[in-house]
Amino acid sequence: MKRQLRPFEGQKAPGYREAAYHAIKEAILSGDFGYGQALIEEEIATRLQMSRTPIREALAILQHEGLIAPRNGRGFHVREMTNEEFIALFVANEVVEPYLVRRAALLASAAQLGAMEDAITFGKQCASSNDVPGILRSGRDFHRAVGMAADNQPLMDFVVNNEERTDLYLLSYVSILDTTRMGLSNQEHEAIFQAIKQRDPEAAARLVAYHSQSVRDRFSPFFNAKEFQKVAAVRADE
Repeated sequence: MKRQLRPFEGQKAPGYREAAYHAIKEAILSGDFGYGQALIEEEIATRLQMSRTPIREALAILQHEGLIAPRNGRGFHVREMTNEEFIALFVANEVVEPYLVRRAALLASAAQLGAMEDAITFGKQCASSNDVPGILRSGRDFHRAVGMAADNQPLMDFVVNNEERTDLYLLSYVSILDTTRMGLSNQEHEAIFQAIKQRDPEAAARLVAYHSQSVRDRFSPFFNAKEFQKVAAVRADE
């Protein structure tokens, strides 16, 4: 289900720039703003009931994060990513995540374990309702919780930012994704969580490596040049 942009009540907003940033980002990652769609300052400002200044500042942050890009010198659009970029970002996270889960197994507090479990529960709910953006969000929430538990903010930001960009890429192929198979990622997250909870860093690292390979298998067309040509052709015909 798409989550529409909604205005923030002034007294509750955490700051207009921050409020605009979170609202626009959520709209992008939920598919409300589609792949390649133009982002018009005036329209967004009207929908959020804000001036254009915080919208402009929020868009600048999102450009820095790689979710949007300049549009012919006039405004921005939701950034289109190549298959090569998708693979490079995925591989980068494969390198970092074993370190993070090892650290999390040693350091995670009860509250941080609870955040991981909440992400898994949310993922189950999304899988049961075939909510693809929600399934992807639950994965980001889980990896963010692991990064927080590992007590390494820069690496957590690196992993989550990469996942946001790869998830945006997958959303552009949402009509051909198998939501049942996507839900298997949540089961793998639960196994990783149990290893972290049991304070077993090596088991957690093995399970996150298995998870990465399983994701590669589930999304094999995106990692194989010949298969990807067929997938891209299907999307082009839609």
